[in-house]
Amino acid sequence: MFIGSVQSDININIFLLIIVLIFSIFIWRKKKNLLLGFFLFSTVSNLILYTGTSSLLFDVYNLKWLVKFTLWYWPWINLGLFVLLVSNYIINKRKKV
Repeated sequence: MFIGSVQSDININIFLLIIVLIFSIFIWRKKKNLLLGFFLFSTVSNLILYTGTSSLLFDVYNLKWLVKFTLWYWPWINLGLFVLLVSNYIINKRKKV
């Protein structure tokens, strides 16, 4: 994915996922919106794993199921979370008025 070594790919993916987790927890605490933090974590994690789907990492550790999930199912989950986030925003906006 990034360097070519399987161990380096694992380390980089874990590091990026931890950064995204910390950032989404920060957003959740700052905005007091759990759904927003979860949506950000899910979307960016999907992008991180999507960039490495052609990596040797998934062949060496037999993680083809993760590639299939990342390419076919996770985008639909993110779309559902986005629709839920927008609908909650609209409902809360109308309650304030």
